[in-house]
Amino acid sequence: MFKTIGICGCGWLGFPLAQQLINSGYTVLGTSRSDSKLKLLSEQRINAHRFTLGEPLPWSDNSPQVLVLNLPPGRRQFDELTFISNMTALIQQAIEQQSKILFVSSTSVYGEVAGEITETQLPLPQTASAQAHVILEQQVLESGQGSVLRLAGLIGPERHPVKQLSGRTLGKGEQKVNLVHLQDVITVIVAIIQQEQWQQLFHLSATGHPSRADFYSWAAVKAGLPPPQFSQEVTLDEGRWINAEASLKKLGVRLQYPSPFDMPIELD
Repeated sequence: MFKTIGICGCGWLGFPLAQQLINSGYTVLGTSRSDSKLKLLSEQRINAHRFTLGEPLPWSDNSPQVLVLNLPPGRRQFDELTFISNMTALIQQAIEQQSKILFVSSTSVYGEVAGEITETQLPLPQTASAQAHVILEQQVLESGQGSVLRLAGLIGPERHPVKQLSGRTLGKGEQKVNLVHLQDVITVIVAIIQQEQWQQLFHLSATGHPSRADFYSWAAVKAGLPPPQFSQEVTLDEGRWINAEASLKKLGVRLQYPSPFDMPIELD
């Protein structure tokens, strides 16, 4: 049974994950670049370490038995080669410290592939970020010490796509949405760690996939926001939909929010 978990990136996902692990009896080492966040982590009984991507891991004598890599590349001035280089060094250090690795990735690696997407679908990354994720996923899986979790679009406290889409004019209203709630992500990550499910590729999405037009129109009304307007042009393009049933079955997890319509809208 693992006792010490490291989380690189205690932000929107990593911080509540750390809290859940602490409450489950684990010792958690967490990183942040912010002094105020380090103080908050310490107040929550998390062993806090200052860390910026590009630096070596901030622990050596007390390496975690599992390292959760949750370091999104960011959207501004993304330097693919630097990100890959820094993350590769991080993965190699974790391997040398004999830590199991859980790499948090994204279903964006499937690019423009349409239709039902299962874990056996080969990625076809289109963006620099997605291409970087595929390279890093391969490194983790080939190490023999890690697993990969590809996440659909995230929803949770202060995070809901309807906030950005409200009032806009949009196309492709018939395409299906692929979303997953923060709490379900945390449940799956804890299950992977507790069950020691290594050298595995998982992906995660709610099992319900309403159309963009139906869901975001409903969510805007629910949130008291101007609904987006969708083009009347019908293309019969349903896009892709992530079928995570195999991952959920392997882990024995039942989603708390199986449909996007079940997910609370928490914008403040």
